[in-house]
Amino acid sequence: MAVPVANPELLKAQYRSLSRQLPTMYFILLSSTWALAATHVEIAPFWLAVLVPIALTVLCAVCSLYWWNTRDVEPTSEMVLRVTERTNYLAVGISLAFTTWALLLFPYGDAYTQSHIALYMAITVITCIFSLMHLRSAAWNVALIVNSAFVIFFMTTGQPTFIAAAINIAFVSVGMLAILSINQNNFESMVNAQTEARREQEEQSRLMRMIDDMPVAVMTVDPEAFKITYANETSKRLIRKIEHLLPISSEDLLGMSIDVFHKNPAHQRRILSSPENLPHSARINLGPEVLDLKVSAVTADDGSYIGPMLTWALVTNEVKAENRIRQLAHYDTLTGLPNRVTFREKLAEALKTTGQVALLYIDLDGFKLVNDTRGHSVGDELLAKVAVRLHSACKETAITVGRLGGDEFAVLMPCETAGSATTFARRIIKSLSVPYVLGKDTSIRIGVSVGIALAPEHGREADVLFTRADLALYEAKSAGKGQANVFCAELETRIQDRAQLEGDLREALEAEDSLFVFYQPIVNAETGEMTAQEALIRWFHLQRGWISPADFIPVAEQSGLIDKLCDFVLKQACHDTARRNDDVRVAVNISGVQLGRGTLAPAVLSALVGSGLSPDRLEIEVTETAILDAETAGMDDLRRLHDMGVRIALDDFGTGYSSLSHVRLLPLDKIKIDGSFVKEAVDRPESAAVVKAVADLGTRLGVTTVAEGVETQAQLDRVREEGCVEIQGYFFGQPAPREQDVEIIEALKTRHTQTREAAERKTS
Repeated sequence: MAVPVANPELLKAQYRSLSRQLPTMYFILLSSTWALAATHVEIAPFWLAVLVPIALTVLCAVCSLYWWNTRDVEPTSEMVLRVTERTNYLAVGISLAFTTWALLLFPYGDAYTQSHIALYMAITVITCIFSLMHLRSAAWNVALIVNSAFVIFFMTTGQPTFIAAAINIAFVSVGMLAILSINQNNFESMVNAQTEARREQEEQSRLMRMIDDMPVAVMTVDPEAFKITYANETSKRLIRKIEHLLPISSEDLLGMSIDVFHKNPAHQRRILSSPENLPHSARINLGPEVLDLKVSAVTADDGSYIGPMLTWALVTNEVKAENRIRQLAHYDTLTGLPNRVTFREKLAEALKTTGQVALLYIDLDGFKLVNDTRGHSVGDELLAKVAVRLHSACKETAITVGRLGGDEFAVLMPCETAGSATTFARRIIKSLSVPYVLGKDTSIRIGVSVGIALAPEHGREADVLFTRADLALYEAKSAGKGQANVFCAELETRIQDRAQLEGDLREALEAEDSLFVFYQPIVNAETGEMTAQEALIRWFHLQRGWISPADFIPVAEQSGLIDKLCDFVLKQACHDTARRNDDVRVAVNISGVQLGRGTLAPAVLSALVGSGLSPDRLEIEVTETAILDAETAGMDDLRRLHDMGVRIALDDFGTGYSSLSHVRLLPLDKIKIDGSFVKEAVDRPESAAVVKAVADLGTRLGVTTVAEGVETQAQLDRVREEGCVEIQGYFFGQPAPREQDVEIIEALKTRHTQTREAAERKTS
């Protein structure tokens, strides 16, 4: 009765075969059944001659309709396994039903009708066996049940004709089963061969795509004709750069002789013709250009020589590098602008001579997104164009432009007032914010934020001005980006306030006082039953009241307190969940700062062991942005957690930079759709489409999808309609503290009120 599951492609092929053959089988089965019923309707009981065939007809019609409706459906592995196992059992049931019915008719009628029964059983079993031939287990079940019943029953009749028929059927059955086995083996071999051929083709295509996208120029050469047989895109791009030095163009590269690259073709041919001469490295002078060439041998599985593979690059600039060492020490290699060291020297000199200058600290808004999604080559090209524009906007001879590193630039200009510096900064913002055209069709738009510090008003030393311009830049970016902001004393006050907040948070963590874990329910979309609850950290400050996590979590991340904060939440969440007498899970958010340092898995393990909570009841939530920042090491941390049995959830899905990549690479158990899409799904079809697409993706991957931020009945109805599995939002409950924390929180609120009132009386 078992169906082999080790070969999903074979199961799918069997399914497709059954979908074409079974409707015909049911048609033949029913036509033969009603023909037999017609010969017995006058002589057998009504229930046996009519009612039973009707019941069998309904059963067969339902089965036939199912196969007919799914004949064009591309099945999944789970669907195929389920349907084939059901077909196995159904074949047994149908065989028993039809065989029992036919044998019950045998006592009625004469020798002709009894012969008809024998013919009916022989025809139907042959039909069923050949219709089920690609599901061997089902065919064997039908053959054994029907033929065994046929042979045993007719052998016991005592009639020589029926006995001979029974013996004949027994031999025929053996032959059919042998043929069935041969055909099934051939079918399996054919499917396996097709699967293997498809896999090899996919691997070859994937390999060719990888080679085509490599940043290294690659070519292959026919070792006999010495003609180029393959060149990747990088080779073609490099050829375009030097094709004015060659008698060929990049479009004519394939099929061209490799001799065009060498002054001595005979020497080159001798090297390429034999694997004994490889690997080989050389540098070739081609006019003013220098090519760095590396040749390796490509061999077949049997060790025979297929041909040489050439990797090459233009290294003209490297050859000239010695002449540029002095310049590289003082200027940025990408943009040609003064680097941080040189710019600082110029700033220090200006402070000594003129004294009245403005330092503009410039940061590109959105550059990281461009660099991460389009590649560093595009990012570098963009930075170079930014430098050109910036230099053009600062044509005055007294102005110095520099690149401090990454996407940070600086401008040093003589200036007496903050107003003139701000006006000039806005001119720079306007110039740099115009879209950039990269390549042929690519247009990229970025923003610009500027922080301004003036000397001597804001400082007389270079380091002080840099620090204060950086503070002004941070404020400009916080204000919405695309802004120019001048330093003021209030910014340093904020820094001091942040330091105070850090000290208070450190004390709260050490005493585990005034920090609470609130829980928000996550419910099943269909039943409304709570399946999990998200643990959320809350901090009640005696002087400030409730402090938003958006304010103190960044402080924890920047000060190194995030590990202690996460340990506090993990331990309490695991402990509280372990005490529950149900299967409700708990979800805990982690910071991107914790990824990639090797400390997360031990912290989670400690919390699980200390609380006795089963790992599968803990969910670790991580955002796309955090994964992107952590890169490979962060992925490894999450895989270690998953290997421990902890569930992994991707939070705020849709707001990051590489969602599909994460879904493919991460060991995900859950995807949480960002609430911004959920809230807009009711009125905006594109947002609803995003929700449905993610829900469908989760279904196909076997990953639970959670709709976040559900606050209204309309939103709930929409996400249910789009197929989300779980729901989270104020509609089902706001984050709430534990029962034992309610009184503590109320006491803290009372103390806070009293403290505030006392402070107000004192100041008044």
